[in-house]
Amino acid sequence: RDRLKDWDFIKTWELVQKLPETGKAKAVGLSNFSTVNLEKLLTAPTTKVVPAANQVELHPYLLQQKLLDYAKSKGIHITAYSPLGSTNAPLQQEPAVQDIAKRLGKSPTQVLISWEMSRGTSVIPKSVTAERI
Repeated sequence: RDRLKDWDFIKTWELVQKLPETGKAKAVGLSNFSTVNLEKLLTAPTTKVVPAANQVELHPYLLQQKLLDYAKSKGIHITAYSPLGSTNAPLQQEPAVQDIAKRLGKSPTQVLISWEMSRGTSVIPKSVTAERI
């Protein structure tokens, strides 16, 4: 596939940040931006709109505390995807998660989602299992 050699995410954001002006979007955000790339974006002279959110993988195996703290300091909300761990992650079987779930009378899934929300993130778990959905 052809890629434009002089194109980067800063140029894409120049266009994306114009969307709220059209009335077709109230806010715009990002996905999978690291602290380094957020800083690069926010310090770019063409950046006029701070992203409303950054959607990233976040769970007890991937805490991303530095990113969470940085985003909060800039007013960027973090949305956690894969809060139950990546595909086939044994996170729900972790003894600490199992113990907390048993003590509270909750499922490991409820414990993990609650933990994530307590960190100030929104959470979007994925499931293909009908009873979990």
